Amino acid sequence: MELLHVASAPVPLPDTSGTDLFHQLGQMRTFARHGVIYAPGDTAELVYRIVAGEVKLSRYTPEGREFTLDHLTAGEIFGEQEILLGRPRECQATARTEVTLQVVEREALLGLVRDDRAFGFWLARFMGARQSRMESRLESLLFKSANGKVAQVLVNLAREYGVAGPDGVHIDYPITHQEIGNLIATTRETVSYAFMEFRQRGLISTRQRKTVVRDMDALAELALT
Repeated sequence: MELLHVASAPVPLPDTSGTDLFHQLGQMRTFARHGVIYAPGDTAELVYRIVAGEVKLSRYTPEGREFTLDHLTAGEIFGEQEILLGRPRECQATARTEVTLQVVEREALLGLVRDDRAFGFWLARFMGARQSRMESRLESLLFKSANGKVAQVLVNLAREYGVAGPDGVHIDYPITHQEIGNLIATTRETVSYAFMEFRQRGLISTRQRKTVVRDMDALAELALT
């Protein structure tokens, strides 16, 4: 059960509809790292496709605490849900890295959904898959221990971005303790304590702000708790 969505293959756009929508009608926009693409309450006028980089979708509690809903990578679209529902933006989209986006206006998206059954079917599949992924994350948040959730994030990152070395699997993906906490609805301090315990047990080591998984089997077993 994945707690972090990174580098998984997006549902492909139909060659004759979705790809044309963005390539022919889309305009290119670039956002610097940490740039806000849209915020809660904004009017939903555009749908976005990621050409390069990574986008983070987040929500905030009334106290200002962040919870990361998803990390999206090249080839994925976002921002369509509020357009289809006719609502203002409900979450915040932020450039986790520098990103290049293709943007399409609301009316073009709605027209294609109305007139192109293949695109409408793809969009329904895409939204259903994303909803299922997020429900799985929420289920895991309810039933795993704090250490189990941190271990699951590390296992997922090691599988997606791991580079084998003589001392273990090096995770080649920059992520802070705060970002991990935002993913699993816990504090940075809790994540730091988990890392300290994992190091003491010989499951991981850290070098120059990068994590090396030294015992993948044991870490994966811990991720089940």
